[in-house]
Amino acid sequence: MKRLLIALVALTFALPVFAQEEENYIQVNGTSEMEIVPNQFYLSITLDEGDTKGKQAIELQRKQMIAVLKTLGIDTEKQLTMADMSSSYFKRGTSLSIAKYQLLLSTTEQVVSVYDKLSEIGISDIDISRVSHTDMEQFKSKCRQDAMKNAKAIATELATAVGQTIGSCIYIYDSNRGITPSYYNDGIMLMRSVAKISAEMAEEPTPVEFKKITINYSVTAKFRLNE
Repeated sequence: MKRLLIALVALTFALPVFAQEEENYIQVNGTSEMEIVPNQFYLSITLDEGDTKGKQAIELQRKQMIAVLKTLGIDTEKQLTMADMSSSYFKRGTSLSIAKYQLLLSTTEQVVSVYDKLSEIGISDIDISRVSHTDMEQFKSKCRQDAMKNAKAIATELATAVGQTIGSCIYIYDSNRGITPSYYNDGIMLMRSVAKISAEMAEEPTPVEFKKITINYSVTAKFRLNE
């Protein structure tokens, strides 16, 4: 019993020491933001039999669409796919056939040209479903690293203010797993903007720009404090 009491007393005196050592760190949040000019534009194109007359309307629209895209230098075998690979057509309440396609483009000029030329043949149900970049993973990695560098810079600045320095990083929490960049969320509005841009280009050629992709990252880190 006496040995147990001695052990408990020793542990009691040791706890403040452990607590003091554990608290000898600085915790900060680091952030980073990056804007990227997209080079992948995913367009959703809908062919609707209700827009024309005749049972072969969808097939005719498809052939016309492919012909137009080829005149624009687009490889329809690689860049044009069915949005729903399970079936080419599906029925809705009015029993009119609909076909949906996804078209991948690499420049804003192509987006404007496609919208303009397809509208001329009566295909105007076109939306930008999303945009991306071929090097997206590299950009995300760079942004994440910058967030960590930002955390270290903040920790260094705060420690210097009280006459201390930071040591090794003892804890990192990355809450951004599976993060995705900001995509366009209003395709219709954007395509109206494309139509406006297209009209302006007919009068005076100007550079075409869409809003950039924004990537945000944040990390929480702990660094040891040195006297």
